[in-house]
Amino acid sequence: MNRSSIKVLVLAFLLGLMCFLLTACYVPSDEITDNGLTDSSHNNTIAFQTIPPAGTPTPTIAPVTPTPVSTNWDGWDATVTPNPFATITTPPVVTVPVLTLPPTATPAPSPTVSSLKKGSTGSAVKTLQRRLRDLGYYSGSIDGDFGDSTAAAVRAFQKANGLDVDGKVGSKTLAKLNSSTAVATRKATATPKKTAKTTPKKTARPTPRRTATPRPTRTPRPTATPKINTYVEPNDSGTAVTKMQNRLISLGYLAGKADGKFGPATELALRAFQKEAGLWVDGIAGPKTLARLYASNAPKAGTATASIGISLKSGAEGQAVRALQRRLRELGYYHGSVDGSYGRETENAVMAFQLSRGLKADGVAGTSTLAALYGSSATAAPRTATPQPTTEISSTGYITLRLDSYGDSVRNLQTKLKSLGFYSGSVDGKYGAATQEAVRSFQRAKNLRVDGVAGPATQRALYSTSSGSTKYSTIRYNDRGSAVSNLQYTLYELGYYDGSVDGIYGDTTRDAVRAFQIRNKITPVDGIAGSKTLSVLYSSAAIPDLEPESTFATLTLGSIGESVLELKDTLIQLGYLTGSVSNEYDAATQAAVSLFQTKNGLPVTGIADSATQQKLFSSSAIHN
Repeated sequence: MNRSSIKVLVLAFLLGLMCFLLTACYVPSDEITDNGLTDSSHNNTIAFQTIPPAGTPTPTIAPVTPTPVSTNWDGWDATVTPNPFATITTPPVVTVPVLTLPPTATPAPSPTVSSLKKGSTGSAVKTLQRRLRDLGYYSGSIDGDFGDSTAAAVRAFQKANGLDVDGKVGSKTLAKLNSSTAVATRKATATPKKTAKTTPKKTARPTPRRTATPRPTRTPRPTATPKINTYVEPNDSGTAVTKMQNRLISLGYLAGKADGKFGPATELALRAFQKEAGLWVDGIAGPKTLARLYASNAPKAGTATASIGISLKSGAEGQAVRALQRRLRELGYYHGSVDGSYGRETENAVMAFQLSRGLKADGVAGTSTLAALYGSSATAAPRTATPQPTTEISSTGYITLRLDSYGDSVRNLQTKLKSLGFYSGSVDGKYGAATQEAVRSFQRAKNLRVDGVAGPATQRALYSTSSGSTKYSTIRYNDRGSAVSNLQYTLYELGYYDGSVDGIYGDTTRDAVRAFQIRNKITPVDGIAGSKTLSVLYSSAAIPDLEPESTFATLTLGSIGESVLELKDTLIQLGYLTGSVSNEYDAATQAAVSLFQTKNGLPVTGIADSATQQKLFSSSAIHN
């Protein structure tokens, strides 16, 4: 064998050896371990990693040292390492802790919602009224008083939303009110058209040829509502003002005939509407005010606030006279009943106002007098040196005491009010603003008519006086005189009578006596003021006919909530506070309340007690 042949054999041997080695390096699929890792004697490549189940031991791989195999061919020595196989050893069982999730916390039950019903008052009722108004069920004032109109709105909402119709706001009704699925009213069904009594024909399928080309719908004509960007302001004139005045007249805020001039009377009426509608009270008819004013559910007024384009004089009657009397009383010129009758007392009050403004003192409320009376420059009546008479009304030993009265009777009044905690001023015998406010507070507590005038009924309640065994002469229909005046005024104080105290026993007086007899369970109910009726009437046991006025929770420095928000908003409207509105009773709010109390003759404490809020939210609150 020559050298060439030997070389060929060696090369063949080497090629075979290389093939053998390559075959030994291949790892079949069944050599992949259960945990997804290849044998450690190979390339240690991780195919994919899995997490063993809890409690299952993870096997360990122990490599085995291979035994070399030697083969000699013709002087060549090749050491071959055979494919090692891993030996799997099972370690001791390892207990893997099981992660236990805490049980899902059971949510605490929501607090029970206290039921709102007729007679409820406060901010919760205001929130309810706003929501009902947003849904179209309520159109009254947002006054926080759950009365008949609010109850009717609740019942209508409950009926439309498939709830039990009881007029009470419990948890189910409240949840539905605050949900996004609350059903609102449909304006289309508010005034259904009258249908003919004929039997409707059964309609077959519509004929295609008649419905193939429907006629285009006509564009509706624009309504009388002004454009959204319209502003009507004081001193403006024109058709926009005329429309607004007519709307205010139709809603009862304004008396007279629209003249197209935005004067003081129109502004005063507009302010009254804004307050009733829960809008910003600025006397300017902006887009929001106009939209609310011309809405179908715009709130109505009980009596007119101001009058334009008319002349009032002795003998006149009606809403315009009521507005005049109310304004004169707000300014301190008039102290009688707002009865809509232009009598001697109203005429004297007009003359007093005219004298204070340098106008012709004729007692006639003409254009110039009304413009001055309803204007922003109208001032309160000046204090005169001569006190007003206190003997106009008396019964069972009591005479009427009011602002600027003086003497022992006033001193006794102050002493009694102070002992009961209603008065904190000096006992000086002078009936000033502090005494007047103390009388108001006492009248609120006793559910008497709140006017700050200490009439016979107020004094009897104050002194807890009984009529005893006094015998009274019977007063009946068509009687006249001071006995009738005493009867009328006492019925007025107790809330039964709103007519004129003229000493004439007419229909209004008789109806008031009947109402008093019914409420106080006096028989027979005949409208005759006999000794039995008068004995109860002229005693502190007489039951008033007035509903209790809304009471307010005391707010002080640090108070937070919706009540504070409403308080600050009203202070801003009246000019006592500036800046943004928040729900916190801060130092600025305290200073504003103190200023309001000073201007309105209240005890200056900086604390918004019930009496302060009663005055603040009333129509007689004095602007800064």
